[in-house]
Amino acid sequence: MDVARWEQIKELYHAALERPEVERAAWLATACAGDEALQREAAALLAAHTAAPDFLAVPALEREAKAAAVTFARPAIAEQFSHYQILGPLGAGGMGEVYLARDTALDRRVAIKVLPARFTADAERLRRFTSEAKTASALNHPNIITIHEIGQLETAIGSVPYLVTEFIEGETLRACLQAGKLPLTQALDLVLQIAAALAAAHQAGIVH
Repeated sequence: MDVARWEQIKELYHAALERPEVERAAWLATACAGDEALQREAAALLAAHTAAPDFLAVPALEREAKAAAVTFARPAIAEQFSHYQILGPLGAGGMGEVYLARDTALDRRVAIKVLPARFTADAERLRRFTSEAKTASALNHPNIITIHEIGQLETAIGSVPYLVTEFIEGETLRACLQAGKLPLTQALDLVLQIAAALAAAHQAGIVH
């Protein structure tokens, strides 16, 4: 499977997850516009996601990426650059692809976010990527991730912007919710933490 094909599948996968489960199949059929192979591949990824037995299971996207021997931006990011050793993919979204890495200088694990190669020529995407890093680095709050570094990685296909953040081990909120209804006390605790982070951002003049 080539990178372009995997990018298509990823985008369909993420877009489908934003819709109610009962609507996903019909939406996917429309979105694939008659490409039965593409529809089948995206549907298989969604099925693997839905079939996860509990929130401790490896996310479907990561499982399928490993099974296909594909990393999200293999042409854009090397397994080793500067003092960072790439350990594997963590996830992907509309604004970037995130990898787990080891900072060999300080012997710690970090997360590295890179702008997908296909967006490096998009001035607005580049601006938003840099703005996100500057915005987050200006905040100091226990519920807001810490930015360690921002830079440009020179590759065979051009300059790829990246940012390095602290790595926080654990499950995503989405994964927890997919496991079932949260106890009220746990839900309230999560909401309070999210609200505190948003309040800190708003006080700094940043609207999320």
